[in-house]
Amino acid sequence: MIHVINSLLNQTVPIDVIHVALNGYKEIPEALRGLDKVECEILNNSLGDSAKFLHVGDYDNCYYYGCDDDLIYPITYCDTLQKGVNKYNGLVSLHGRLYRPRTGFKQWIGNYRCLNNVPQDVSVNLVGSGVCCFNTSRLKVTISDFKTRNMADCYLSRCASRQGVPMMVLAHKSDYLEYLHPKSTIWTNTHDYSVQTAVLHSYVK
Repeated sequence: MIHVINSLLNQTVPIDVIHVALNGYKEIPEALRGLDKVECEILNNSLGDSAKFLHVGDYDNCYYYGCDDDLIYPITYCDTLQKGVNKYNGLVSLHGRLYRPRTGFKQWIGNYRCLNNVPQDVSVNLVGSGVCCFNTSRLKVTISDFKTRNMADCYLSRCASRQGVPMMVLAHKSDYLEYLHPKSTIWTNTHDYSVQTAVLHSYVK
């Protein structure tokens, strides 16, 4: 965790605050205490990965980055995504998928992974929320938009679609991010995607 936070604190674009959601922790780890610009809070995991957006509604006209705890972010990460937000006036990410209407969550027609080469910017209709950025004056999001735990990608993308905000995956190399290989992930622990599919159907027309 501390390595992830340090990678964000050392960005070429200054970070005002990093909100750290400690899902299921009993106390704040010693390494995270007293860090400048880092605000930690212990949560009961009822929000799952949506906790990264717990405070998004508190900020107006700022660049908001969604980050995960299993990635080390390069020093140019925030600058690269911020430039992408400005270029497309939208929601950008390093991970996303493209779906046709009325298809299942695992039936994408384009899959652009943050850990793979993406040779050029591409338009998508679902973004990865752990490697994303948007301006809160352009995309209005609150924690109440996330109805089901561990579905942040779907709900964030639905917000963007309903508000007419473009969603783009930015070009990058496969080694741009460093993956920490956690023992367990949301993806590996999810076997029923019926709710994700229903959310997709609600906005991919």
